Amino acid sequence: MSKKRKRSPPFPSAELPPSRLSFELRYTADAAKDIQGLDGSVRKQLRKVLEKKLAFDPEGYGLPLRGPLATYWKHEFGNHRIVYRIYREQGVVVICAVRVRKQGDAEDIYRQLESVAQTGRLAQQIAGVLKHLLPEKK
Repeated sequence: MSKKRKRSPPFPSAELPPSRLSFELRYTADAAKDIQGLDGSVRKQLRKVLEKKLAFDPEGYGLPLRGPLATYWKHEFGNHRIVYRIYREQGVVVICAVRVRKQGDAEDIYRQLESVAQTGRLAQQIAGVLKHLLPEKK
């Protein structure tokens, strides 16, 4: 019989403070609405992706978007997409949208998010999510 050895964590906790080992996940109002509309099994998959991948290494598990959404990232799971923005200095990942990818369709997640961004609603929602990170004015 061979004994299984325990693996050491990828980052020794003594070298980095715990707050830098993972990111806090925050959700815009639209993303929360998207998640509530998902089927239970998809929501369960989403939760695993968010907690085990994006909260740990959002750049390593995602791909940067291009064009008007160049400051955002995406993660693909099944036929769904998660669109998010990373705030590294604050240790926060803001989930902006979670939807089915319908390539070439007017209902496509990227087209919808781009139009929401153009109206300024996305920026407002992100600002509301990040408001608690700013120091209070005296």
